Amino acid sequence: MSQKTRYSGEFNLIEEIFTLAQSNLDSFYTDCLILTQPPDSAEVISLNNYLQPDRLLSHWQASDIYRKTQDIRIAASIWNKVYSWKTLPGVLAMMTWAGVGLDARLDNVSFVLEDGEPKALWFHDLSGTVIYPKRYLSSALLTPVPIPQDYTGKIVNSVEALHQAVFTSLFQHNLAPMIDRVHHLTKLSKKTMWGNAVNASEGQFVELSQCTNPEAIQTDYSVLYEQPYSSVMPDCNPLYNLVRTEQLNEPGLPATTTVRLTCCLYAFIPPFDEKCTNCPLIKPQERIAQIKQDMKEVD
Repeated sequence: MSQKTRYSGEFNLIEEIFTLAQSNLDSFYTDCLILTQPPDSAEVISLNNYLQPDRLLSHWQASDIYRKTQDIRIAASIWNKVYSWKTLPGVLAMMTWAGVGLDARLDNVSFVLEDGEPKALWFHDLSGTVIYPKRYLSSALLTPVPIPQDYTGKIVNSVEALHQAVFTSLFQHNLAPMIDRVHHLTKLSKKTMWGNAVNASEGQFVELSQCTNPEAIQTDYSVLYEQPYSSVMPDCNPLYNLVRTEQLNEPGLPATTTVRLTCCLYAFIPPFDEKCTNCPLIKPQERIAQIKQDMKEVD
């Protein structure tokens, strides 16, 4: 049975808020979210099908990275980075910026693919979306859409309830089972994959600070990355303590930069001459030179 997005009048509000997000947030955060039915011509695959073991193994083994390395763990880690970049930023941005919690559990989302690679996350059913009115109405929306008095969607009355809704679907019912499956198939370190998740999401909170309530930024960042036990997952928080701050002490550069605690394994792809700017294997002077080069390329 083909997936169909579930819509009714009460979910028009979610679509209107998303339209505001498209006008106010960097397109990076909204282009990776799709809340309406994709066109019939789009290449769509449910995440449950996308994560089938045979499909994953054949995808990794067919990759250029595997041909260069013959190491399934490296191919899986780079694939996992892409998965995190397409799954986390948009959902977390909507939570922090507008107090909107989209239901990102595996059963409720599909990837829209482009040339066989994930382009955006499509939400089949908006009925699980929650709104935290206090954050929504105090966010940096230029013209907030009022919540109708007869709104029948899900309302939560605390930031803790918002976090619980988002984190349960996004981490407990999406990233965690994906990471368990990849680890089972490849023995790739779970800490490496959670590090990829932090890498895909931690930096966005600085960018969102330009258009979002500072209290929301600090609250969400702290719960996600600074607390060893939080609502991210039951028991230990797997996102905790996976980045560190490094002093740069270089004129013309920021005073500090964020460095991963775990390498994504990109550095081990032959000819072994490239590393990510935030790689823990880079020496400070090498990092400074790479940041300067990146800044020149942007200019």
